[in-house]
Amino acid sequence: MAPAAIHIVPDDNFDDWIVRGDIGQEFGHFPTREEAELAAEPLARKREAELIVLLPDGRMSRKSFKKGDGPPDCSR
Repeated sequence: MAPAAIHIVPDDNFDDWIVRGDIGQEFGHFPTREEAELAAEPLARKREAELIVLLPDGRMSRKSFKKGDGPPDCSR
């Protein structure tokens, strides 16, 4: 069963950003939040999940990916 959300969370020093699922499985570590978001967004699209980013000021950024939200089909 796919997780309902993909989370991007920093370590204590904000020098490592971790992409993980709801149940704690890790998908990767990245040196910047931007790199973590670039890696996590396709995963969230594929799983039709919500992408949740914990920002340095304590707020959260959320983006939801539902069926049909992906890039246009260029296979024609």
